This record gives sequence, structure tokens and C-alpha cells, in this order.
Amino acid sequence: MKDDTPHSFLSLRDIPRTRAVIVLHYYTTGPGQELHDWLRQRGAEESVLIEHPFIFSARAWARVDVCRKDSGCAERKLPRRRWPMAIRYALDFLRTIRLVLSLKGTYDLYVGNGCFDTVPGLILRRLGKVRTVVLYTIDYAPNAAGSRFHAWLYRRLDRHCCYRVNAIWDLSHRMMPARHGDGHRPERCAPSVWVPHGNHARVLARTLPASADPCRIAFMGHIQEKSGLQLVFEALAEARGEFPSLRLDVVGDGPYRPNLQQLAQRLGLTDCVRFHGYVERHEDLERMLSACGIGLALYNPKTSDYSYLADPGKPKVYMACGLPIVISDVPEVAALIEERGAGKRAAYDKAALLDALRAIMRDHKQYRARALKLADEFDWDAVFARAWEQTPGRRVHGV
Repeated sequence: MKDDTPHSFLSLRDIPRTRAVIVLHYYTTGPGQELHDWLRQRGAEESVLIEHPFIFSARAWARVDVCRKDSGCAERKLPRRRWPMAIRYALDFLRTIRLVLSLKGTYDLYVGNGCFDTVPGLILRRLGKVRTVVLYTIDYAPNAAGSRFHAWLYRRLDRHCCYRVNAIWDLSHRMMPARHGDGHRPERCAPSVWVPHGNHARVLARTLPASADPCRIAFMGHIQEKSGLQLVFEALAEARGEFPSLRLDVVGDGPYRPNLQQLAQRLGLTDCVRFHGYVERHEDLERMLSACGIGLALYNPKTSDYSYLADPGKPKVYMACGLPIVISDVPEVAALIEERGAGKRAAYDKAALLDALRAIMRDHKQYRARALKLADEFDWDAVFARAWEQTPGRRVHGV
């Protein structure tokens, strides 16, 4: 049943009296953890973060972080066995409900990162444990698992949530039209609020170097075949005569890394390509990127439906670290980056990639300045403050 209780909008003034629960599935740091940190920094009465690791995560335990204004944070790590995906999600669903019910009092806000983590919030609202439920759509990806049953179930659960939550937070403007195309009825969906990926631009601005080496290029992310790094390697091999000091830092890990290491050897790039592996702490990642000059965000248009509907985080992080971006024309943010002169939008081919790199290298100082200016608009504090006051919800208890 849809929540028809009269409501107003959430207010920043109420955050010191707000008790919130954020639930997500974990592979790396993302918007859910950032929201948890933002609420703490804003002085929320209590913020609870529940992280269930994805089945492909290296983590073998779930994490609960309970932060209270009057007593600080307490972290718990809960054992988690590896089961088939369907069983694992069912167990995570039950664990979320059990964990929240074990906490004292009523919570003003429940934010589920994706439909699978939002359904427990709807049950908890019916039980009177939470008051406002938000579906935070990080990826709208019905076909991600590759099976027809998963796609059917995903759409059914997402539609169920859209019709019953108090508000929908979408990473991109493309998500709601995609839902409508999948049969979601617009008049039955909760209000949608644009809450894109953010960054730590305002904190990083205090420590960034005054200039950067434009010939030091960075790739950050999960290394897959569709990430486009093989195209980058081919471009590097061709451009080394023109730019002898060209280097590439690959920050991240993934199933395609061994293939790329073999390709680097075959193309004679082992002296200018460095694989850093997965970096756990976001602060360390930002420090590494800040030493680079250009960021790569390449998406194969034939295999990147995920990125087309979503808002990949890496472009925002690159800009906050002072990196102009070469980006494929797949995610929504690519047009904004080109329009604001914070990087170059390039077709997914070697010639276009090289032309974009040359353009940025020729005018690197100006591209860098524009990237930093655009990054400030996506600082997490600006993103969440704007979203908070646009979100319908029940008033904070006692206000």
C-alpha cells in the first residue's frame, strides 16, 4: 500500500533531531556511505549504516556502523557465509529487518540503496519502526544478472518500491523514463529527486597541488573488458613517439586485469603503465589521482547500458582531484563535461581518444581550472543538502 499520510518536505533544520538508517550492498565506497558521513557531519542524532557485501565482494562479513551524536560510533562486523545469490539476498533481507528491529526507538528516515534493500524499509514502516522510506537508485539495471527471471523480479520489486516509498532518489534523469518504458505507471510513482554522484571537492581544494603533469593519465574503476582500457593501451602505443613522457596509472582491480597486463607486455608498455590494484580507502585513492593530469572515463556504447542510465562516480572524483576528463558519450554527465569545458567527449575509438588527449594537453591549465569549478557544484554537501529539502517525508518525530 502506498503511504498516503500527509507529509511535508524534509528540512535541514531538523537534521540534529533526525534518526536515519541506510542499507546497501557493498563492493566499494559509494553514495550510501557518503550519506551516512554527511548526516554525521551535519550533526544528526543518529545514523545507522548497514552494509551487506555483494557476492563478488572480497569481504566475507557484513558491517553495521551506529553513530550517535552523544556517544560516537560503534562498528560491528557480522559473519556472512557465501551462498547462491538468491539465498544470499533473502538472508540479507531478513538480517536487515532483524538488525533494525533490535535498535531502540523509531527512525525518521530509511534509505535503501536499490529496490532489494528498500523492501525491508517498507516492512519496517508498516511495523512502525521507520517513518519515511526513500528508494535511492544507484543503478537501474534489470538485465545486470543476465537472466530473464532476475530481470522480471527486479522490475517487479522496483515497481513495488516506486509505488510505495515516500520518495525516489535517482542518480540520473534517465532512470524514470526507463522505468516508464518498463511499465511503471508515472501517476503511481512517488516523487523523484535527482541525487547524482558527488565528490569531496571542497575538502580536496585545500590540498591539491597548484599544477599537474598533463602527460600522467589515470584510470580508476573496476577493470572489465567493457572499461575500454585495451583501447587506451593501443592509443598509448601509438602516441609514445609524440609524447615520450606519457604514463598511465590504473587504479582498481577486476577480472580483465590479467588480459591487460599481457597486452601491456605485448605492446611494450610495461615501463609506462602501472597497475596499483584495488585501493580500499577513498582518501588514498584521491591522493593518488591528485598527482595525475587527465582522467579517463571510457564506456563501450555496445555494452554500457548500465552506465547510460546511471551516473558513474569516477568523472566527479576526477574533477575534484583536478583532472580534466576524456569521456565517452554514454553517461548523462558527458554532455555537461563537454559543455562546461571540463574535458572532452570522445567517440569510442582510438583516433577520437588521441584527439581528445591532445586537445586537453595543449590547454591543460584552463581545462583543469574548469574541471575544478564544475566539481564544486557536485560536492557531497551541496548534493545532499539540495536533495534533502526536495524530498517529501513525514516530519521528524517531536518537531
